[in-house]
Amino acid sequence: MSNSLINNRIQSVLPRARSFLITTVVCAVIAMFTRSLWPVSPYHEHLLISFGFGYSSLICEQGLSCFFPQLSSRVINIFSLSGAMLFGTLNAYYWLSEYEGLQSFSGMLPVIVLGLIFSSFCFFYFYSYEKNLIIQKELEITRRKQSEKEKELVLSQLKQLQSQIEPHFLFNTLANVTVLIDHDSEKAKLMLSRLTDLLRTTLTTNRKQLTSLEQEITMLSAYLDIQKIRLGARLDYQVECEEPLKKTMIPPLLLQPLVENAITHGIEPKCEGGVVRVNIYADDDWIWIKVIDNGRGFTFDNDRSGHGVALANIRNRLKALFSDQGQLTIKENLSGGVTASVQISYQGLEALAGIRE
Repeated sequence: MSNSLINNRIQSVLPRARSFLITTVVCAVIAMFTRSLWPVSPYHEHLLISFGFGYSSLICEQGLSCFFPQLSSRVINIFSLSGAMLFGTLNAYYWLSEYEGLQSFSGMLPVIVLGLIFSSFCFFYFYSYEKNLIIQKELEITRRKQSEKEKELVLSQLKQLQSQIEPHFLFNTLANVTVLIDHDSEKAKLMLSRLTDLLRTTLTTNRKQLTSLEQEITMLSAYLDIQKIRLGARLDYQVECEEPLKKTMIPPLLLQPLVENAITHGIEPKCEGGVVRVNIYADDDWIWIKVIDNGRGFTFDNDRSGHGVALANIRNRLKALFSDQGQLTIKENLSGGVTASVQISYQGLEALAGIRE
């Protein structure tokens, strides 16, 4: 038997068990009260009489709800109260008929009245309890619908944010190719070849809702090759990813904007250039993507403090997709340069995959 089936059965049994327990406790308390009013009979008789009214109402209510689910709660309560009075009175007569003065209807009338009062009180309690459960269910349905609407809004926002990143990425790359065509045709041809590879990979991945880290790295390698051709010895790079993580599905275009930001604002303005390192690894329940450069840092460019368009887009995407389970942090290295870190929980990735299936 699957865990979900077991959980569903438990959830269906719990309300009934709770009603049975509450009825037992209430009946025991009522028996103590009636025993104080009429101490002639022993407590167990008061208890059995009280159980007769309480369990009769409970069995009637459960039976009607099970076999006639189309009945309204008000109709079920009326029939259950009538059943409680009928069977409860017969049960009380069985136990009390041996006492003098309780063999007739007039003698049993006080017992019937007490049974009606206590049964009505119990029904009022359970009716209020049931109404509260109904309200809670309606609130849960409302929350679920609201959550679905928010998810749809998130997906719409993500499409808009992704469309903002793509032109930014493509135009910068084409501008680099244009510059090289005039100065070094061989390098321009090589760059165009890598640009073709890059665009081919981009077109097959950036329209997907999710892509693998392996595909992201393939696209990133093509981009870095292009920048290496353009900057020559002024740029070195390393891309390291734990092999098991390469099949992990993530939102597209997380890596390339971070690397582009590091090169554009960190390495390129620095006369001697520098190194860009991409480290992707798992740490407990989180996946880390770190882009580290030894460029000029925050000193000369306020955009490097983490408020650029590309970085803002990534922050917005992570917030929309993962809430507090995904974030981007930017910090300046003590030895120079900047580290951009994307942190995403496995739980957030699993939830995202579930939304987009």
